[in-house]
This record gives sequence, C-alpha cells and structure tokens, in this order.
Amino acid sequence: MASKNDDRLKTIRENAAALRRPDLAATPEAEETAASQGAITSHFGIMALDTVTAGRAVQQISVKLIAPDLRPAFRQPRLLPLPEELLREGEVPPAHTALMGELRDLGASLQERQIQPIIVYPGASEHYTAASYLILIGHRRWLAATTAGIAALDAIVVDPPSPAERVQVQYAENEDRADFTDMERAWALLQMKDALGDAPWEEVERRFRLSSTRRHELTRLLAFTNAQQQAIAQLRLRENQIEPLHRAVRAGELRPDQVDTVLGQIRERSIALASSGDRVAASVDLTTIGRLLAGVRRAEATPSARAPQWLPPLRDKLARTAKDLKRLHPRMAELSDEERAALHRDIVALIEALEAATGSFDIS
Repeated sequence: MASKNDDRLKTIRENAAALRRPDLAATPEAEETAASQGAITSHFGIMALDTVTAGRAVQQISVKLIAPDLRPAFRQPRLLPLPEELLREGEVPPAHTALMGELRDLGASLQERQIQPIIVYPGASEHYTAASYLILIGHRRWLAATTAGIAALDAIVVDPPSPAERVQVQYAENEDRADFTDMERAWALLQMKDALGDAPWEEVERRFRLSSTRRHELTRLLAFTNAQQQAIAQLRLRENQIEPLHRAVRAGELRPDQVDTVLGQIRERSIALASSGDRVAASVDLTTIGRLLAGVRRAEATPSARAPQWLPPLRDKLARTAKDLKRLHPRMAELSDEERAALHRDIVALIEALEAATGSFDIS
C-alpha cells in the first residue's frame, strides 16, 4: 500500500510534468523549475497556485531587491517585524527573542537548501528603495535570509495580484502553520472583507471556507485596541485562551489600561519562561486569565488605592505656598524691618517642618 509521502511525490511529479515547457523539457533546469512549481501546487492545495505560477521559471533574485509590501491595505496580516526591528542597540528585544531563534534556524536551513521558492511580484517600496519586487508568499523566509546574510533567494515572479487574491493566497500559505495566530487570522478576515468592498461576512466565510461560528470566534478579538491586538498576536494567544478577557472587554467591564495591565502580566510570564524553552501558551489558561482579571478588579476596589481626603487640600496648599515664595523677592522692598524679621522666622519654621516631613518618605 502506497504511503502518503509516495502519493505526495506522485502528485508533485504529475504537476511538474504538466507544467514542463516543451522547449526546456530536456534540460535539468526545466525539470527543477517544474518540480518546484509542482511542489508549490501540492503544498497549497485548494488555492490552485498553479494558475498563478504556471509557466513561470524559478530564478535567483538578490535579497536586497525584495521587500514586503508595507502599504496598510496590502501588508500581510502576519505580525512580522522588519529586519531593523529585530536588533536594538545590538540586542534582540525580549518580545522578539523566540522569533529570532526561529529565524536563525530557518536561515541555517535556507543556507543548506531552499526547498520552496518564494513568490514575488514587480513593485517598489518607499521603505526599501532598492527593492523592485514585493513579497506575495515567503515573507518569513525573506526575513530569515536577511537575518542570516543570505545574498539571494529562489523566487517565482508573478503578476501583481488583486487585493482579494493576495489575501486568500497568503491565508492559505499560513493557515497550516503552527505559529499562525488567531489574531492574525482575524486580521486576514478583516482584510478580505475590505478587499471585497466591505462585503457581508457570509462572503468572507465562503472565501476562507470558515463556519459562521469560527468567524465569530476570531472576530471577537477585534474588540481590543490596535496596540492590544499587536500584543495578543506577539504572545501567540489563542482566542479560547483569553475568552474571559475579551468577553469582559466586549461587555465594557474593563478599561483599556486594565486590559494593558493583564496583557503586561502575561508578557512578563512569557519572558520569564522563555529561557527554559516553555511557551506562553502552556502557562496561560482560563484559570490564569481569571486570576489576573480578579487581581486587576481587586486593585481597583481596594480603599487604600484611593487618595485620603486630606491629601488633595494639602497638596494644593503646598503648591500655592511655593508659588507665593517664588514671587517674594521683588516684594521685599514693601516690608519694614520688623515684618522682614517675622517673615524670616516663619520661613525658617516652614523649612524645618518640610525637612521633618521629608524624612517620613521612603522613596528610592
């Protein structure tokens, strides 16, 4: 009985044969090109990328000539930083530590052999002015190549896709990846809705072959602020992991700063566990989220968290006194010797009181 790998190889060979051009059929280069195209078709399955890459040869393109499309309406929904964001003053930011490790592994693999070409289309980038190709598929491989100092990548150049084609192809490429997060899926759904001219969600569901229930689960995450969505994607949190949090947000039970506090605590946990190789997904469950939410609510309700009634009036008096003392010098000429002596005694007494009060503070 044939194995799944045998079936997959057979499919690749059949697709390669179908794509082989007669004038190149006898050359090794033609066979490699056709095999690569067959591998793409097999990998992406129902997206039928063979219609996008058919007749296109694999070529080596300088990494410096390739760039991601950073226009807001065209930027891939993946949360991937730019190469210059992966190092700050020679150090990898804690938020990118895990990603940098993955990119180094991928870069090492690419240096040995690039199994699949990336797919690009002609275009210019305002951010990377040397680029003449924009990435349709392969942003992560380009980032790994840039990080590893790889000079060129195997690529297939295709015609610029329509907005809807671009979103659908990129979603298909990422869907089976373990690191494709629910937040990034939600962004892709929103991008498709916009690409289709604010089409009904039913049309978006049809394009992605999603159930209405799954689409609802993903789009609940859009209730967070943009910064919070970025944090959720970076932490690779699943929708069902943080269900109590987004339910509280959608019900208006939490302020944005309280949500920021909870996400910050989750980030601290993930950074602390990163050195041991643990994943934040394994350390954050519904119980943990519930405990963090309860802590935020308790802090809000604790009486000691509110300023005592005497503090605001005292601070107002100190502010007024400081203001009056700043205006004292030009007014000294109006005072008699006795009034000056009395005021001096009052200020000395005030200074002594302030020094005694300052000693009560324990501020490091």
